[in-house]
Amino acid sequence: MTALVVGSAAALALSINAFAARPPQPAAGRAAAVVTSGYAYARDCPGSGVDDVVDRWKLDECNCTSYVAWALETNGQRTDWFVPGEMDAWDWPEVARAAGLRVDREPALGAIAVWPAAAPPFGHVAYVTGVHGGRYFDVAEYNLPQAHGGSKFGFDTRHGLPADREVIFIHVSRHPSTPAKRAA
Repeated sequence: MTALVVGSAAALALSINAFAARPPQPAAGRAAAVVTSGYAYARDCPGSGVDDVVDRWKLDECNCTSYVAWALETNGQRTDWFVPGEMDAWDWPEVARAAGLRVDREPALGAIAVWPAAAPPFGHVAYVTGVHGGRYFDVAEYNLPQAHGGSKFGFDTRHGLPADREVIFIHVSRHPSTPAKRAA
């Protein structure tokens, strides 16, 4: 089992809320697009999140975990590795390792970013929408209160986040029977 070293609360806050000093530069050539809008339960938020309504992946609607499950499925990636009852965000790296998925500190388009120590005791997950220079990344996410002024169960994007020791990435392969949907 791999040990996770978690830094101070101040370092975690910097990691979660950090933005690059300059806007990320686009990669050479055409970057692949991922679908991040159209979350199936958006019309039910924030009410379903407050009421702990369970979605089709057996996760709470309007939470970061439900949004990432939707993003994975929408982008043709596997969700068959989910374990009902073991999917609070902080659990995701171990559940993914047990399913044979690659878990590391390297951001990649379509990976899951995990902050195990964020939002205690649950952690936080987001869907990686871009990578810049190998050490900075962008995400789309739900239910990170700090990102939208303290309101819960909302959607946001963050850009230029550092791939530091506070974040772990899960690399999820495409589901063999599900073609990727094209971004609009």
